[in-house]
Amino acid sequence: MENVIAAVLTLILVLGIVRFNKRQRQKSLNKIVYSQSYIHNLFKDRTTKQINQKSKIISQSIKHTEKYMVKIIVIDGMAYWVSDNIFYTAETSDGQIVHETAKPVDIGNMPKKELDKMLFILDNLGRGNNDDSSSSRNE
Repeated sequence: MENVIAAVLTLILVLGIVRFNKRQRQKSLNKIVYSQSYIHNLFKDRTTKQINQKSKIISQSIKHTEKYMVKIIVIDGMAYWVSDNIFYTAETSDGQIVHETAKPVDIGNMPKKELDKMLFILDNLGRGNNDDSSSSRNE
C-alpha cells in the first residue's frame, strides 16, 4: 500500500512539473517585441498634425538664401532658369553652365511645341520646396 501511495504522489509531482514547464515555455513564446519605429508608424497617423510637423523658423539667413537663390533645370544639355523675371537658357558642359552662352528666351517667335516645353520648364521651376537641395528628406 505504501508503494502505491508513493507511486501516485510521484506521478502527481511529475505531472505538476511537466505542466509547470509547459506553461513557462508558452509564456516565453508569447512575448512579442515591437521596435520603436514600428510603434511610431502605428501611431503617427493618429496624432495631431501640429505635433508631427516642424514649425518653419524664418531666420535672417533663410531670408538671404531665398532672396539670392536661383533654381536651375537642366534638360538635354541646356540649363533653364528665371532671374529678375527673365527666362534664361544656356548650354552646359560637364554639369556646369557655360555662362557665355546664356541668353534670354524669346517666346514670340517660338513654335508651339517649343513653347509648350518652355511652359513646362517654367512650371517646374516654380514648384518644389525652397530647400530642394539642403536635405536628404529622411525625416
